[in-house]
This record gives sequence, structure tokens and C-alpha cells, in this order.
Amino acid sequence: MQVSRFFLTFSIATASFLMAGLEVSAQKQPDKMTVSYSASGGQYINLFPAKELGIFEKHGLDVTLNQINSSSQAVASLRSKSVDVATGPAGVIFDAIAKGVTDFSVFGECMPSTVLEIWVQPNINSVKDLIGKTISSTNPNSLGDLMIGVWLARNGIKKSDVNVVYLGGLGNLISAMKANKTEATLILPPLGEQLIPSGQKRLGDLRDITYSNQGWAATKTYAAKNGPALERFAAAAIEAIAVVKRNKQKTLPILPKYTGVTNDEWNSYAYEFFMPLLTTTPRMTPDVVKATQELSTLAETRKLNLRPYINNSYVDKLESQGFIDKLYR
Repeated sequence: MQVSRFFLTFSIATASFLMAGLEVSAQKQPDKMTVSYSASGGQYINLFPAKELGIFEKHGLDVTLNQINSSSQAVASLRSKSVDVATGPAGVIFDAIAKGVTDFSVFGECMPSTVLEIWVQPNINSVKDLIGKTISSTNPNSLGDLMIGVWLARNGIKKSDVNVVYLGGLGNLISAMKANKTEATLILPPLGEQLIPSGQKRLGDLRDITYSNQGWAATKTYAAKNGPALERFAAAAIEAIAVVKRNKQKTLPILPKYTGVTNDEWNSYAYEFFMPLLTTTPRMTPDVVKATQELSTLAETRKLNLRPYINNSYVDKLESQGFIDKLYR
């Protein structure tokens, strides 16, 4: 009788141990997450190291980075569930909300500046020279398309005073400039620098314009089910920002894979362009929300109360726990 009890107790204990082991093993499986980014330039200089240096994995995420042709595609990608998190200009999300598509949550912003450079043909010496000329952008309602209008307006020129053409991918903008089919384009470093050998020149950049340039967005439906995963995404992205800010030599070798640019000097220029713009505590702040709204072409967006769609709780929690401070000690 005692022997039977012993074996029964042993069997139960063994089964419990094995079940516990299975649970621990299951817990160690990383959460799969698809994250979109909308340009092959250096704008996403923090996402690339997060992937390549195993920072996402360190935080329990198996992330697939999915490049989309334009920031304007972010809304459709989230709604179709082809991506779980969309990174990029949050203005397209705000415009979608204004149009009644409200299942969105913006839970971070790490580069609140307009990061486009203005590249022109050799005969263009000022914005006034572009009146009646052709300027290229990727797609209607993309960041580049919006900023063409903003930049022209700042210089007293109407968008209707120029001919804006939409060419799709960023590579097409470069090709059109090299072939002298367009007089100007707005594009990210280090992609624009590819125009140097063919004689085009940089007229300036728009870094002084506050705008949500790398917001982090998910659907509210996804966030309700996957809040811990989004918090770990935020932690990984924040840790990658620290790596970028503290270690140029570790960052630079990663860029060519994503930018397609192998020139070390141009990639170094892109690093120096983008690195200071990264925020160490990437909240979507009221001033960035307001600035982004004010630049929208939709009156409804400019009037919208966006507070219900902004969620800084993940970043707030990480900061309160001292996670961010430790990265810079």
C-alpha cells in the first residue's frame, strides 16, 4: 500500500514537473510581430540595429521588418493585419481617424522632425526657380507629398504653381532626377547623396519642421490583446536608440543592408543627420501631435481631439522603472 502511494505521489510530482517545464518552454517562445517601415533611407536607424543586433529577440520578440512603398500605405497595412505595428509619420493615422477609421493607437514617437532633404538639378538655385517645374514624390498623401506643399508655402509659392508627379518607390525618384525628367525631389539621406556623382545638388533640408516622423502605431484591437508585446517592442526600440546614440561604429555596418547605399561617407553623413533627432524617451507629446495636426491638408484632422488615440503608457512605465536611465549609464 505504501509502495503504491509512493509511486502515485512520484507520478504526480513527475507529471507536474514536466508540465511546469512545458509551460516555461512555452513562455520562452518569442512573440511573432510584423513591423512596417516606409522608407529605405536612414530614418529608421534605430529599427535596423534592433533587428540585426538581436535586441528584439532579447526582449522576447521575433520581429519581421516589412518595408512598404509609402507612409500612406500604413493605414491599409494595419487594417488588413498584414502588419502588427506600423512605424512612420503618424499624420496618415491621424487623417484616417478624422475620416472615421478609429481603431488606432499611437504608442510612441522617436523622431519628431521632418527628415527630408531637397535635391535639385544644377540650374536650380532657389525655390523660386521651381515655379512651373516638375517635383517628384512617391505617392499622393505621403510625407514627401505633404512636405512639398508645406515647403513651397513657407516660400510664398502655391503647390499648383509646380507640377507634382508621383513615381512610386524612392528609387524611382532618384532615377528620374538622374535622367533629368524632374527638376527636384524631397528624399531621405543617404539616398539623395546618390545624386552627387550625376551632378545634382542638395538645396537644403526640412529638419526644422516639427512633425511626427517615426510614430509607432497599432490597431486598438491588436493592442488590447497584445499590450505586453507592444511594451517589449517599445523597450527594444528604446534600447536600440541608445545603441545608435552611443556607438556609431556598431550602427554604420548595418545601414547598407537596408538603405542599399554602400558608400561609407554617405552612410556616415546619414548617421550624423538622423542620430541627434532620435529622442531617448519616445513619447507622442502634445506639441508633436499639435504640430502634425496643423500641417494636415484635412480640416477635420486639424480640429480632431486625438487624446483617445495616444497611449504613452508603455514608455511612461519603462521610464518610471529606470529602464531608460540605465541604458545611458
